[in-house]
This record gives sequence, C-alpha cells and structure tokens, in this order.
Amino acid sequence: MTIETSKIIIDDNLTLDVNTGVLGTSNNEGAHKTQVFPTDEVMLQLDKLENAISDLESSHDSSSISRLSKSGREGVYYKAGLITNIVLGVIIALIMILLLI
Repeated sequence: MTIETSKIIIDDNLTLDVNTGVLGTSNNEGAHKTQVFPTDEVMLQLDKLENAISDLESSHDSSSISRLSKSGREGVYYKAGLITNIVLGVIIALIMILLLI
C-alpha cells in the first residue's frame, strides 16, 4: 500500500508538494516523479512585486515620494493630482460652454 503525497496543481504542468514545499513540473508517467523548479527566479519576481506594492501603498500619502525618485521631491503626488484636477476641470468647463452655445 502506497501513500500518495498531497499536491496542489498550479498549472497544467506545475505542481506544489504540500509536505516538502517543492515546486516542480510533474511528469505524465507518474505522480511520484517531479523535477525541481528553480525558485530563485520566482523569489526575485516576488521581491519586485513587493517593491511595486509598497510604492503603490505609499502613493496614497500625498506628501510621500516614490522609491525611485530623487530626494527633495516630497509632495510630488499632491502636485500631480492638483494639476490633473485643474486640467480636467478646464476640459469639462469647455465642454459645458460648447454645449450651451
């Protein structure tokens, strides 16, 4: 009697072994054979994603700066939002004036 290990099927050819935490490609010949998937590339992409998420979260504070911007650029989100709203207000006002004429 053989006990099968628990596996999560992520994609058509990608499985995650729950017991060992090994991410690999499964072969069609048997469920016991897996090739080890390079997790370094996945972790690198996850780190990039976490940096982008932290940038997005910090952009909610209008006095904060972006991670890639130079120093002395505090309030750049506030200025960008202000200019965007002014331009949109002018465009909407022009459209309303044209509709009234």
